[in-house]
Amino acid sequence: MKAWFRLLGASLRERRGAVLFTVLLAISTVAAGVSLLGVAGWFLSSAFLATMGIVFNLFGPSAMIRGLSFWRIASRYLERVVGHALTLDLQVRIRTLVFGRLSRFSQSRLAQFRDGELASSLTSDVAVLDLVLLLVLVPLSTAVVAGLVFSAVLQTWLSWWAWLILACLLIAACLIPYICARGASRAAQQVHQLENRQRILVHQAIRAYADIQVFAAADAVQEQVDKLAQELGQARLRSNAWGIVGQFSQQVLMGVALMTCLLVGAQQVNLQAMSGPLWVGLVLALLGLFEIMAPMMRGASRLGEVQAASNRLLTILDEPEETDQAHGQAIALNKPADLEITDLNFAYDSQPVLEQLSLQVNAGEHIAIFGPSGSGKSTLLGVLMRLLPVSGSQYLVQGEAAQHWSRASWFEHCALLAQDSPLFLGSVRDNLLLAEPTASEQRIWQVLHDAQLDSVVRELPQGLDTWLGEGGQQLSLGQQRRLCLARVLLSPAHIWFLDEPTASLDGPTSQALMRDILTAAQGKTVIMATHDTRLLPLVDRVYQFEAGRLQSKSSLEINTLEPN
Repeated sequence: MKAWFRLLGASLRERRGAVLFTVLLAISTVAAGVSLLGVAGWFLSSAFLATMGIVFNLFGPSAMIRGLSFWRIASRYLERVVGHALTLDLQVRIRTLVFGRLSRFSQSRLAQFRDGELASSLTSDVAVLDLVLLLVLVPLSTAVVAGLVFSAVLQTWLSWWAWLILACLLIAACLIPYICARGASRAAQQVHQLENRQRILVHQAIRAYADIQVFAAADAVQEQVDKLAQELGQARLRSNAWGIVGQFSQQVLMGVALMTCLLVGAQQVNLQAMSGPLWVGLVLALLGLFEIMAPMMRGASRLGEVQAASNRLLTILDEPEETDQAHGQAIALNKPADLEITDLNFAYDSQPVLEQLSLQVNAGEHIAIFGPSGSGKSTLLGVLMRLLPVSGSQYLVQGEAAQHWSRASWFEHCALLAQDSPLFLGSVRDNLLLAEPTASEQRIWQVLHDAQLDSVVRELPQGLDTWLGEGGQQLSLGQQRRLCLARVLLSPAHIWFLDEPTASLDGPTSQALMRDILTAAQGKTVIMATHDTRLLPLVDRVYQFEAGRLQSKSSLEINTLEPN
């Protein structure tokens, strides 16, 4: 349980005024409800006795019932408005905190997480945390205060054994949710894992719909879905079992408390220390008091889920901050820079990818890194752009060690076209302005022209403001790639990193397009990774991967290279 206190503690302290107000409103609602039941019981009993000739004033109690009813309705409404507003604010704070932490991860560290897990953490895991406030903290605080107040009211009539019973009931009402949470934690974790697997499987099935139909694999996929659904159902049953235990405990506690109140009340009525109508009113008030336990028990059945979600979020937030990102010096480059790496080594999980690699790129130079898939081209670009960590003084920018500069500042001077650069949910204009938010309309159309995409965009229903859909569904794969290239063209960055820029483009189109792109990039440093030999004559220098090393190629040697 301390996991979600760690996660929410700072936010709750910052909003302690709103939290306290929410608790007071909840107490007010319970007080109104308990008082309403008590007064109603006393009123009905007294009204019954009035039929037997006992004088009874009906006006006062009826007015109290009306007033308490209005009080209860108004208080509950305010409680829900304030409580849900506070919950939404806490969710926004946690999402902002988690996303901000993820945005500072390096590429290698981010790759340790599954996309589905990160999406689930930012959505469902954060959403689950609202249970802490609405179904745990507020009801628990209300139950303790209301229990103490009700016991204080009954002190006149309660004997020592009744006090002991009610004290035990109050302690049990506070401990049961904690016990249920511990029991449900492991089951909730398993439910989350199975839900993630189910989400990934369905997503893959949708994306691979054509392959499934062609290979007649629908039955096999359906079998996997059914098996996973069955496992998920069983895991949910195990998790919900603790909720049933909590609800059963609620009924038991309520029964014991009611019997105690009945016995004490009957004794006091017989001794004429308490009137019959007052006895009935106290019994009904006690029943209303135990209604507090209903949200507590609902929350208890899901506390395991809350605990598991909090642990997953803390896994992200507890990741150590990268020193070069957080504390590096700011850079100010007003022109392209010389880049130099010397004897660079890089490995993934002790698997060497780059060994004793050296490279020098002059400011404003266009170079190509040539080699087959898996040779290390993308890894080298990641190192040069500092998406992958470097150590020591192996990487120099303008003669200074790159790790002395903050990555965030360095990124301001770089533009990237990755192999899988995406189009974001939005319009054509939205996707382009990510590179340069202040770009003019004229400038936008110019880069679209350079990317051979202007005629395509003009034919779209709303032109630049056409909604592209998820992943740019309105465009073909080749058009999506050219739009990503146009985004790089629009960037004011001095250094461009292009990873397989002609992917999804046919041969003649790719060569003509890259000629226009590199012409527009005059004066900028361009480092391009490619396996397309048709692009090599367009750059100033070519480096080829040979046995894990980079070898510079002359213009004569370039013509002899075969496609990889």
